[in-house]
Amino acid sequence: MPNLSTHLKLGVFTYPVFVLVYSLIVNAAGKSFTATVIDLSIGYVFYVFGSDLPDLDSNSAPLRTFIKALSLGFAIYIFYSFIYEKFSTIVVIPKILLIPISISVAMLIGAAVVNLFLSLSLFSHRGFAHSITFAAIYGLMLYLFSYQMSDIPLFIGISGFCGVMIHMTADYYKKPLKIFKLK
Repeated sequence: MPNLSTHLKLGVFTYPVFVLVYSLIVNAAGKSFTATVIDLSIGYVFYVFGSDLPDLDSNSAPLRTFIKALSLGFAIYIFYSFIYEKFSTIVVIPKILLIPISISVAMLIGAAVVNLFLSLSLFSHRGFAHSITFAAIYGLMLYLFSYQMSDIPLFIGISGFCGVMIHMTADYYKKPLKIFKLK
């Protein structure tokens, strides 16, 4: 089974091939592929990130720990204002302490939510995250989120999708039909 380093190297070294194949397909369809350096860079990041993303379902994967740490930033964004407002009306705490306490509580709530989410049977190793459905959802989310940032959101979405698929190709090279499982 390939490790983080192998998956990331595979993502790094196959990205130029992906761009070539994408360009050829777009040109064959009668369209022109004119990506800016920003589009190519964003596509690269999501492609390489996708090349290890399915291992999110492994308890020992470094990516899992990294995702947990990053998700706490989103927890602060989501819960901080509500907690700060409630604490400031219920408890008499000096403002200088109220901010770090509110941040800490938001992070605790976020950690609980993320750990609960990752403990679902949906994320058993080589389960849903190692499916073409997961790759499609990742690509679709990138497409939808990059619609406002990029001139070519389809390229960004397909970059992410193909990054996940390159991961599964490495994992299932002995049983290639498993790449197309839906769950």
